[in-house]
Amino acid sequence: MATELELNLIRRIAMGDILRRRASDRGSREAIVEFIAGERRALTFAEFNTRVNQWVRGLRARGLRQGDRVALLGGNTSEFLIALWGCFKGGFVAVPINFLQNPDDVGYNIHHSGARAAFADDRLHALVDSVTTDLGELVRGTLAGAGSERYPALATFLAGQDGAEVEDIVIADDDLAQIMYTSGTTARPKGVMLSHKNLFLSSLNAVLSIGSNKNSTSHPAVLPLFHITAMMFSLTATHMGGKTVLQNGFNPDALLGLIESERLEFAILLPLMWRALLASPALPKHDYSSLKLGMYGMAPIDAPTLAQLKQAFGCTFTTGSGQTEIAAVATVVDPGWAGTREGNIWGDGSILSDQAVMDDQGNLLPPGEIGEVVWRSPQVMLGYFNNDAATDEARAHGWHHSGDIGALDDDRQFCFVDRKKDIVKSGGENVSSVKVESAILACPGVANVGVIGLPHDYWGEAVTAVVAAKPGASLDEEAVIAHCKQDLGGFEVPKKVVVLDELPMTATGKVKKHLLRNDYRDLYRGEGK
Repeated sequence: MATELELNLIRRIAMGDILRRRASDRGSREAIVEFIAGERRALTFAEFNTRVNQWVRGLRARGLRQGDRVALLGGNTSEFLIALWGCFKGGFVAVPINFLQNPDDVGYNIHHSGARAAFADDRLHALVDSVTTDLGELVRGTLAGAGSERYPALATFLAGQDGAEVEDIVIADDDLAQIMYTSGTTARPKGVMLSHKNLFLSSLNAVLSIGSNKNSTSHPAVLPLFHITAMMFSLTATHMGGKTVLQNGFNPDALLGLIESERLEFAILLPLMWRALLASPALPKHDYSSLKLGMYGMAPIDAPTLAQLKQAFGCTFTTGSGQTEIAAVATVVDPGWAGTREGNIWGDGSILSDQAVMDDQGNLLPPGEIGEVVWRSPQVMLGYFNNDAATDEARAHGWHHSGDIGALDDDRQFCFVDRKKDIVKSGGENVSSVKVESAILACPGVANVGVIGLPHDYWGEAVTAVVAAKPGASLDEEAVIAHCKQDLGGFEVPKKVVVLDELPMTATGKVKKHLLRNDYRDLYRGEGK
């Protein structure tokens, strides 16, 4: 009779098994490519898998056991991916941390997760030390860098360890694989618990959603790997035997060259990044014939820019929606429709997602009526770590609540209006900050914009735009407002426009609106109509 371990190995859903399979059937193919001091370095799937196995045994040698949480603070490097996959394969729980947050939140994430170990790039050791002074038993190590006695280099953990397959761990489908913390813009960050099944199915869903296959998933990892979007598409590439080309910090000129030299077939970037590629003097110097699909997210792209992208890169473009709580991809727009419909279209539910729109009372709404988009999917998180109240709120009425407001059209495509918390309630009207931002982004000279509602004695909230100009451009408040009046209703036009050199941004390209609301909360103090 088969043992529990043997039965588990036969039929389980476990993230670490993905890498073992690719090392077996695609062992000599490149899995990771990175450039260090201008030198191209690559790991094949076989080499990648061996190092992951060694790292698992290296952690065990230092006393870590299945279920222990491991904090990871690092840039887009091969070491980060070795540690991440090592957590999956060893049954440890990966805790990728956004080290660009304020130190207080970084410390909160490490403490709240109950991390037994912390691995960080050389440049982040001082940060980790400053927020873990009370964690003397924390196992410490280095991801990228030479390391130190206190933070041994990753090679030290690999040295002398057997690289053979790790097959002595029972992993259940719903075992916790990862805790990823939200940005915490309005309160303390919440720890999103994702299981092996969540991540496994989501990595397959991403492939199906973008129309990829086992031989066409090479892509650049430009967005930070501690964020669910970049991580998921890297997991997807590994799942399908494609390579991940790492860019540790966005460089538009270099990325354009990589598309040609690495024959990249897919790229997902922020709208600001796509615009930077269009503005790069290197744009006409390269061949982009390998690129089959471009994707953008986090914010809309105006129609003229989308047309320029299609012309420049000769491929189709699409967008979609998702969040950490549903392991990235929940909706994708059919590329044939992208940019052809009015509004900020995010698409139909993916092949693994039921998508609906719900009112505050829990009633599902017909097409055309505005409410909150809700999902059901095997990708939905296990819950928020040690936060039952937030978990229950997210599951109200038997659906996962996204916090995004909009409506379905007759083809069941979701048209995004705004984040629930970002709707501006002005003079009895609900104003979509995203709609106003889209109009302002089409204004000549505007590089970026955040639209917020600020307290006003007459309007309740006044629609306010905070903008940043393109290099060398001069923005005038009256000109921006006049431009808005051409495309927006009177109640949607900003009452004031504040011009800054740059806007406060998250690591994933979102404007930190909570900071803008705080900085300008008294802008209309004492004003009448």
